[in-house]
Amino acid sequence: MIHFFVEMQDLTEIEKALGMQKDKSKMVLRSAINQTAKETKKLLVDEANREYFIAKGKVSKTLSIKKATTGHMEGIVQSVGPVNELYDFKVRPKGYNPSSRPRAGHTGNVKRINPPKRLYLMPSNSDDKYKAFTVQFKNGHKSIAQRVPGTHMRDKPWKEGIKNLYSTSTPSMLGYEKGVFGVVEPQMYDMLQRNIQEQILRYTS
Repeated sequence: MIHFFVEMQDLTEIEKALGMQKDKSKMVLRSAINQTAKETKKLLVDEANREYFIAKGKVSKTLSIKKATTGHMEGIVQSVGPVNELYDFKVRPKGYNPSSRPRAGHTGNVKRINPPKRLYLMPSNSDDKYKAFTVQFKNGHKSIAQRVPGTHMRDKPWKEGIKNLYSTSTPSMLGYEKGVFGVVEPQMYDMLQRNIQEQILRYTS
């Protein structure tokens, strides 16, 4: 969750710049905060996609904006969502083909900076029967999954159960101080100051 706070000093500076239009100062600040929140949301989406193998739409749908008002000078950009399936990132091969699964198994990759990894339960064993595979459920949803040793499927008890593989949640990705948030944070306050100046020009021109 990202908050945009403004101090009374900001309001005073805006009033000085507006001169006789002091009654417009809160409107200027409100508009600047809301524009900055909108731009910050886009930056978060772009940076997440730059750092991770995840679609922009997947990130964007977790984000919401609470706008500032003249009575409450605070804007909030918030991301809410569960952990992402590993299939949402980079999995190769990604297609569902139960009759011809790759002998070497599938690979997965979450961060663009990292090399892909073999999705084995026992990484040192290329013949691991528990290596991951693509599954497709009755509703058409695809996922990457593994057999779970010692379990059984309800409808096919002679087969071991499966579990979907997951990775980090979008809120965790966006809030990581040395990752996405660390890149976006310095820019958003510069954007706020720029948007304040643009709104002042709008009211004084």
